[in-house]
Amino acid sequence: MGSDFGVYSTAVNMINDWKRALGSRQTGRIETIAIRRWSPPTKGWLKVNIDAAVFAGNGNVGVSSVIRNEAGEFVRARARRITAHVQPREAEAIGMKEALAWIKDLGLKNCIVETDFKLLADACNGVEGRSYFHTIVLDCIHMIKHLDEVLVQFVHRSVNEVAHTLARATHSMSGFREWSVAPDLISDVLINDLS
Repeated sequence: MGSDFGVYSTAVNMINDWKRALGSRQTGRIETIAIRRWSPPTKGWLKVNIDAAVFAGNGNVGVSSVIRNEAGEFVRARARRITAHVQPREAEAIGMKEALAWIKDLGLKNCIVETDFKLLADACNGVEGRSYFHTIVLDCIHMIKHLDEVLVQFVHRSVNEVAHTLARATHSMSGFREWSVAPDLISDVLINDLS
């Protein structure tokens, strides 16, 4: 009975999330969807692009974060493959939580975290729910409250290509990787973002 309720609850939450997303799109409340090109943050700020990829065949999730400065220069990147049997929305929330923990560990402030998953950006900015996804988001909101000047923003996928590329690459990685020099697998995307 418990697993039936879990499946039912997940389905109802997914339908409600889908209806909310459609409603937002129909009313034109998605201001940031017009942003289709990556742009550097204002002076004194950093941009952290995040993404997640679900590899359903093997029960793994790849999450990535890429930090760039006001000149658009690569600062750091991090990617991790995690064993987790979750839906894409939970994977995106796990990626946000990982990025926020990394920001905290690095002692960064004045960060704009960009995600191409509108539901996640909305949830981090106050849209409530009762699913596993929202439980992870509540952890993210709690972390944001304890960080200096961290904003979450929704952007179009084309703006988030560097994090998307890195998240997909975790499929062939083992565990956790961090770079202080841009890895070759994202160098072309970094160059394209600035051209």
